[in-house]
Amino acid sequence: MATGKITRLIEETIEMMGLNEHVTILPGERDFFEDFFKPIKISKGEYLLKKGEPVEYLYYLEEGLLNICFPDNKGGYINSRFMEEKNFVNFFYMHLDKHNAHYSIKAGTNSKLWRMERKMVKLLYDQSINFNKIARIHLEKSLHHRILREEGLHCMSAQERYEKLFEKERKLLHIIPLKEIASYLSITPQALSKARKKIIK
Repeated sequence: MATGKITRLIEETIEMMGLNEHVTILPGERDFFEDFFKPIKISKGEYLLKKGEPVEYLYYLEEGLLNICFPDNKGGYINSRFMEEKNFVNFFYMHLDKHNAHYSIKAGTNSKLWRMERKMVKLLYDQSINFNKIARIHLEKSLHHRILREEGLHCMSAQERYEKLFEKERKLLHIIPLKEIASYLSITPQALSKARKKIIK
């Protein structure tokens, strides 16, 4: 089977992650990706996965932006992470026993994805060293992101958090409503407004 679209996308992600010297997709892996990753589309504001639903798929985000959020104790939610294109989604949860999600994933923009059923992901884990390498590095990067986020929440002021977002994830400011940005930074909309004014000056 010739290299198809999902394989090309995954190879682009491998290059983006700096894994070219360590991972080369083999013909059998290429065939597996093309056979079992299926394309889907969701519209802005639509949920890919809601809290309480079974976690059934590994996703690859080809195009768009996803918001991973957790419920708070006030009936609302806390934005935990925004996933941009050329990323896998739910990699970690494929290692766990079948379970229901304690988080939600919502589309921040119209998005194109590919998904693979859990049982096929587990089969791929068992058979592909390359897939295991991709998963390990992806999980390490996700953990690093989480550690940096927690350090920011505990050790930075509202102004410092906004400045870091402005430096590292500025694209979000052009896509995500300010209310969502405030939730992501765990600050009030008023504190966000003050932080933005200081940057503009």
